[in-house]
Amino acid sequence: MFVLLIAALGGAHAASAQIVELSQFNPSGAAGLCGTGFDQTNDGVWVYDCSAADVQRYATDGTFLSSVSRPGEAANDVDVEFSKARFVLDATLLEAGTLLFVNGETGVAEVYALDKSTGAVLETLVTGFGASHVVGGGYHPDRASLFLLQDRVSGSLPNQIGEVDPVTGTVLNMFSTLPDFDVNFGDLDVCRSSGNLLVVSSIETSIGEFAPSGTFIQHHALPAGVSLLSGIAIDDSTGEAWVSGTGGVVWQLGGLPCSATPVPALTGWALGMLALLVLVLTILSLRCFAERKGLAPLS
Repeated sequence: MFVLLIAALGGAHAASAQIVELSQFNPSGAAGLCGTGFDQTNDGVWVYDCSAADVQRYATDGTFLSSVSRPGEAANDVDVEFSKARFVLDATLLEAGTLLFVNGETGVAEVYALDKSTGAVLETLVTGFGASHVVGGGYHPDRASLFLLQDRVSGSLPNQIGEVDPVTGTVLNMFSTLPDFDVNFGDLDVCRSSGNLLVVSSIETSIGEFAPSGTFIQHHALPAGVSLLSGIAIDDSTGEAWVSGTGGVVWQLGGLPCSATPVPALTGWALGMLALLVLVLTILSLRCFAERKGLAPLS
């Protein structure tokens, strides 16, 4: 009985993840990074150099591939993100894997959806969250909402996470990261397997894990040498993450509190085949119904 009691008490909180560094590179066209996103559709690591004119795409080995123009004003309170599922932003249906750019430099945050090839703005959502210092964001597919991160510098909303309706921009919920986690430069992303938010900061030595309701779960210590974090992007297919720092380094991390959750996107050809399958099944069902009723068979 005593042993069972000790085991129960010890299991009340999950053990902290043992995060390890898997690889790293220094983007050739960037110095002080303010945002990072990972495109699961083609394994592209996207970064934004603070106040730069473009958003850059690199291969996972650090090879420069391409860039697109930054929407909105030059900023260092920003994030680069990719949608984890199809969703509607303002009035536009976006496919999974759409490039999102969060600009939180002035006033409330704006979320831009961009064409990854041309940089053309597909849609813009002006949210109701932020006070000139929104530094991170991510789409939560299970809650069909956006989560945005406000840093410590804001006078009216320091260290806040806001949940936002992606259609109207209305703030649905808001909570503080304090006293557990302090954000200067920083970012958040959604762990698909748990639904929790993983938060990084340039003045913390760990990753903070929060439930989407606002409950702080625990700290996960960063490996030695990984520091000054300003961006995080989770690869749902592996449960790993790409993080970036204000010093200009991008790291690939393993051992996070996330499991691999590959989710194939139904886009293009796959959506067409699904629609065709539904049509064929509908015709077959009508044919069977007609034959049972003694009606003329459908042709």
